[in-house]
Amino acid sequence: MKHIKVVGGNVMGSAHSRSALRTKIHSLCFSLGRPSLFVTINPAHIHSPVALYFASVDLDLIKVLPEVLRTSYERAQIIATHPVATAKIFNCLIKSILKCLVLGGVLGPTKAYFGTVESQGRGLLHLHLLIWLNHEYNPSQLKENIQNPDFRDNLLQYLEDVVKEDFDLFRDEINEETSAASEFRVSIQETGPITDEVVPACLLTPNPASDDFHQTFRKDVVRLVETSNIHKHSTTCYKYSKGKSDASKTCRMRMPRAPVKTFDIDLSTGQITMRRSHPWINNFNEWLISACRSNMDIKFIWSGNDAKALVYYITNYVTKSTLAFHDMFAFAQQRVKSIEQQRATNNVDNAVEKSRKLVLRCYNMIASQQEVSGVQVASYLMNYDDHYTTHTFRNLFLISIENYLQAELTNCYPNLEREIFERKNLEKKISKDRISKKEKLEKIIPK
Repeated sequence: MKHIKVVGGNVMGSAHSRSALRTKIHSLCFSLGRPSLFVTINPAHIHSPVALYFASVDLDLIKVLPEVLRTSYERAQIIATHPVATAKIFNCLIKSILKCLVLGGVLGPTKAYFGTVESQGRGLLHLHLLIWLNHEYNPSQLKENIQNPDFRDNLLQYLEDVVKEDFDLFRDEINEETSAASEFRVSIQETGPITDEVVPACLLTPNPASDDFHQTFRKDVVRLVETSNIHKHSTTCYKYSKGKSDASKTCRMRMPRAPVKTFDIDLSTGQITMRRSHPWINNFNEWLISACRSNMDIKFIWSGNDAKALVYYITNYVTKSTLAFHDMFAFAQQRVKSIEQQRATNNVDNAVEKSRKLVLRCYNMIASQQEVSGVQVASYLMNYDDHYTTHTFRNLFLISIENYLQAELTNCYPNLEREIFERKNLEKKISKDRISKKEKLEKIIPK
C-alpha cells in the first residue's frame, strides 16, 4: 500500500493525494504552530447569478431581473448540466474571498491559510479552511495570558466581532418599524419592487459605496442566516446513531445548543463559551456569509486541553478520502489475485517490470472505484487546484540526503570508515579482555 500511495500521491483528486495534503498541513503546524480558525465555506452555486451567466444564461449582471433567474428547480437543472460553469464560479469566488476578505483582515491579521476542496453528495464543491492568525503566542503563553483581565477582555471582544452564534446584534440595529423577515424590500439591484419570491442568496452582495450600506448589509445578513444557516435535522445528522432508538439518537452537529447569555472563559481549562441566543444557528461571520451567499461555519481553536485533539481531528477531516482503507486494501487484493493468475500463463517480464505493473494496476483498480463528481472533473481539467494556500512546499527525500552526506563524508575523510572499523574492533577486544579477567578473578577469589 505504501508503493501505491507513492504512485497516487501526485495524482490530483486521487484518494492518496488527500494524504499528501495532510502532510502539508502538518508541515505548516510544525512551522507556524497551531491554527487559530477553522472555516467551512459553501458557495450558493444554484442561486448565483454569476454561475448562471457562466452557464450561458442571457442576463445582465448589473441589473438582474427576478423573472430572468427562473425557479429554483430550473436553476438547479442548469447548474447540474454545466459543471464547467460551477467549477469556474467556485474557483473565482474562493480566490476572491481569500484575497480580499481573509488576507484583507476581516478575521484579523493572517499569516497563513490552507484550504482543501471537497465535493458534497450533490456533486457541488465547498472549502474547508484552516487559518493561522499573525501572533507569536504559543499555547502555554496563551493559557497564561488569559489570567490577565485586560487580555481576556480583548480576546472576548475579538471573538464577539469575528464569530457569531446569533443575529440579535443585527436585529437591534434594524429599524424597529420593519421586520427583517417580512419587510425586507431590497431588490437585486436595490431598487426593484419584486423581492419576496427571490431567494436571498440570489441577491447581489450590498454595495459598500451606497449611502444606506450599513442598514442594507445587516438586513442582508439576517435574511441569509434565516434561510441558510439555521440547522434542520436530516438523515446525515444521525449517521453515527444507527441502530439506536429515536429517544437515544443525538445529532452529530450537537443541535440544538443551549442558549448562553454572556461570553465566558474558564480560567482553569481555557474553555471558551460563546454568547448564543438561538439554539439552531450555526456559527457564522457576517462578511463571509454575505460573500458566499450560503451556509458556512467558523470555529476558533483555542489552547484549551482539547486543542491538540481538535486540530488532529480537523486535519484528518479536511483531508479525508472517499474510500476507506479497508476498501482500498480489498480492491488491491483483487488486482493482485488477477495478476497472479496471469503470471501462471505468461512469465516473460522480469522482476522489475512485474513489480511496476503490479503497483500500477493496483492503483488503477482503486482509482476506478473512487467517486468523482462532474464538477471535480471539470475543475481538474481546467487546472484548478484541489487546495488553496499561502505557502509553497518542497519535499525532502531524507534517504537520498543521508546517502549524499555519507558519500561526501567518505570523500572528505577517506580513512574514516577504516578508523571507525578499527575503533569498533578495539572496543570489542577491550570488552572481551574485561570479561576474561572477570572470569579469572571469580576462579581465584572464593565466593
